[in-house]
Amino acid sequence: MVGCWAIWEARNRVVFEGSQVEVGDITKRVWDVMEEIEGAWAEATGGGKEGGKGLVVARSGGWQAPTAGWLELNVDAGVKEGVGAVCRDDIERVLWGLSIQRREEWNPQIAEAVAVLDGLEEAARVGHGAIMVESDCLEVLEAFKQRRTRRSLFFLILDDILNFCSSFRVINWSHVSCTHNKVAHAPAHVLLVAVGKTVWIGKLPDVVDCLIG
Repeated sequence: MVGCWAIWEARNRVVFEGSQVEVGDITKRVWDVMEEIEGAWAEATGGGKEGGKGLVVARSGGWQAPTAGWLELNVDAGVKEGVGAVCRDDIERVLWGLSIQRREEWNPQIAEAVAVLDGLEEAARVGHGAIMVESDCLEVLEAFKQRRTRRSLFFLILDDILNFCSSFRVINWSHVSCTHNKVAHAPAHVLLVAVGKTVWIGKLPDVVDCLIG
């Protein structure tokens, strides 16, 4: 709807004012308006209502169960260790967790983006609908909010993540402290499995399970 409005506004400037309009100006206007709307929605709801797809909200304190019907996905990564993710439901039940070890070594920004991608890929495979993604890497979450487009590896990974968003009915993003995100930190940094992917359903290893709560 915002896009249609921006195109109509640009059309009127061309027809009635004789102005020249660049497509990039239209898309920038759309994103600017959408960011204003998302910011107002986040302030009004705290980011916990359906329909706030793409919101970045800050949370603090201990783990809090998500709104009824939502799932909470914590993700974390280490430059040399690996990727970890844990998914829980609104009654504090652990649904699954994963640990991925690769041969590649990336900078922290890329590693954290890969962690988000791996977590969403597993969540999409399982078939979740409404999900809150939690990460302690604010830089990655802010990149989603700003919708920047570049040709670096980091932004190519962001493009892949945005494509996965269509797999969910609604998705929100939450920045949390490292302490709050420790449940995902453990499978990323402690469980140094061989190169490959390990998924746990329901029951997690003790080193991770003891961190939940």
